[in-house]
Amino acid sequence: MPPQIAEALERLPAYLGGHVAVSVTALALGLAISLPLAFAARARPTLRAMLLGAASLVQTIPSLALLALFYPLLLGLAALCERLFGAGFSALGFLPSVLALTLYSMLPVLRNTIAGLQGVDPAIHEAAQGVGMTPRQSLVMVELPLALPVMMAGIRTAAVWVIGTATLSTPIGQTSLGNYIFAGLQTQNWVFVLFGCFAAASCRRRVRPLQSQDRCPAVR
Repeated sequence: MPPQIAEALERLPAYLGGHVAVSVTALALGLAISLPLAFAARARPTLRAMLLGAASLVQTIPSLALLALFYPLLLGLAALCERLFGAGFSALGFLPSVLALTLYSMLPVLRNTIAGLQGVDPAIHEAAQGVGMTPRQSLVMVELPLALPVMMAGIRTAAVWVIGTATLSTPIGQTSLGNYIFAGLQTQNWVFVLFGCFAAASCRRRVRPLQSQDRCPAVR
C-alpha cells in the first residue's frame, strides 16, 4: 500500500470521529430547538414568518464565514466568564462549530415541520375535536403521524447540509474530514485531498436522499 494512503487510513478514525461528533451534536441541538418552535408557530402566522425569515437569513451567510463569526463572539464571552467567574472556555474547535452548524440545520426542519402540519386536512382536526381530543392529543396522535414523512424529509436535508458543512470547521480548530483537504492543499498532497473528498461524500451518501413524495409543500 502506498505510504500516503496508509497515512490517510491511519488518521481516519480521529478525523471521522471528530466529524461525526460535531455533526450529530449540531443536528440533535438543531432538532431540539427547531421542532418546539415549529409546533408553536404552526398556528401563529406572525411567529411563523419571523422564524422562517430568520432561518432563511442564516442560509445567506457563507458557511465558512458563519463558522468564523462565532470565534470573536465566543472569545468575548469567554473573557467575560473569566472575569466574572474565574473560569473560561475555548473559543475554538468544537463549540463554535456546533453553534454554527446548529443554525444551518434549522431552516429545513422548521420549514418542513410547519408545512407538514399545515398540510393536515382541516376535516381531520374537526374529527379529532369531535371525539374529545385535546389540542395536545390531536397534535401527538393525529397531526404528527400524518406530517411525519414531510418532517423526515426536512431532517434528512438538515443532516446532509450539516455533514457537508462540517468539513469547513477545520480552520476554526475542529477535527473533521476537512483536515485531509486543508492539509492536502497546504502540502500539495493530492492523495489526502481526494481521500478527504471521498470520505466526506461517503458520509453524505449515508443519508437517504429526498424522494419525490417527501418534498416540502409550500408554507403558507
